[in-house]
Amino acid sequence: MKRFIAFMLVVMICAMSVGCGAKGDELKNKNIEVKNEEKRIIAGSVAVAEMLLALDIPMVARPSTQYGINDELKDLPEIGLPMNPDLEVVKSLRGDVFITSGALKELIGSKFEQNGVNPMYADLSSYEAVKETIKKLGKEFGKEENAKKIIANFEKKEKEILKDIDPNKKVKVMILFGAPGCFMVATEKSFVGSLIDKVGAENITSQVEAKYKGPYLPFSLEVALKENPDVIFRMYHGYIEEAKKQVQEEFRINPQWQNFKAVKEKRVYDLDPEYFGVTGDMGATESLEKMKDYLYKK
Repeated sequence: MKRFIAFMLVVMICAMSVGCGAKGDELKNKNIEVKNEEKRIIAGSVAVAEMLLALDIPMVARPSTQYGINDELKDLPEIGLPMNPDLEVVKSLRGDVFITSGALKELIGSKFEQNGVNPMYADLSSYEAVKETIKKLGKEFGKEENAKKIIANFEKKEKEILKDIDPNKKVKVMILFGAPGCFMVATEKSFVGSLIDKVGAENITSQVEAKYKGPYLPFSLEVALKENPDVIFRMYHGYIEEAKKQVQEEFRINPQWQNFKAVKEKRVYDLDPEYFGVTGDMGATESLEKMKDYLYKK
């Protein structure tokens, strides 16, 4: 079920307007008159749950996941998968606040509203958005000092990661997302795209005029070849192993791929979804470091 739900996100991104953002309501919650320290908080996504845990903000429930989750969260009641939470369970927990990723708003927003649940949406759409959301959560729930410490740690790691990058050495990058028949390219407004920008590389989408300026754009092999990136990243979400096989086969049988500089120089990389997902999380600095290693290997 986890894999099916994740696959549906790929289908949605391919089907819906690529100009849509994922910022949601940016942690604005309505009609809550309970003191912060008494609020019953339900985490709707793993990234949000681990962020709340890092800030020392108590929760009464968490999402289900077949992947790893912090031991301190394991014993909390589960509300179902992030993309399809069980509303009956959510309501039975008598939560005052339901916080989830803004990337899920299109999937769950109307369903929640129809059932009288008003979720808060955390913006995790980019590297900087992750940091800003940590600040906002800290302020919202009286954990500002904790947030300051976390951000200070982020910025210390950032400085170390970025210190030896040559600003004059611009690596040109293309980020493919999806599977054959549904390729998109990630822009600087996506999480992975924001990492490219942070480490001083150039995303080919910045040179392409587009009607929409969302996190993902329709893919054109002709336009991509004209830009001829130094590096091609392939990112997957959902049926990962199956998608990898299909994409690798596409690169093997379509002769046009052999014209790309990145293919000729063997600089085509499959990104690990643990570090390079649709949205960011508390491991964003690790993602930044891995991106730097990919782009500036000696």
